[in-house]
Amino acid sequence: MIKEIKKKLSLLKGKKIKIKVDVGRNKVEIYEGFIVEVYSNVWTFKTNDMLRCFNYSDILTNQVIISS
Repeated sequence: MIKEIKKKLSLLKGKKIKIKVDVGRNKVEIYEGFIVEVYSNVWTFKTNDMLRCFNYSDILTNQVIISS
């Protein structure tokens, strides 16, 4: 399952996408940016003013939802 997620994220690398991040307590943050790099354990996402790092398990547990 993780391999499939890595493969899909690699295809989205460099393309403009939106992600929805569940930050807990029924709060959701939405970011627009692009995937910078896909590493073995994490992937990085860059907006205009910040760089965020996520685990692949965040996608599996629906903590991060990607929409293109």
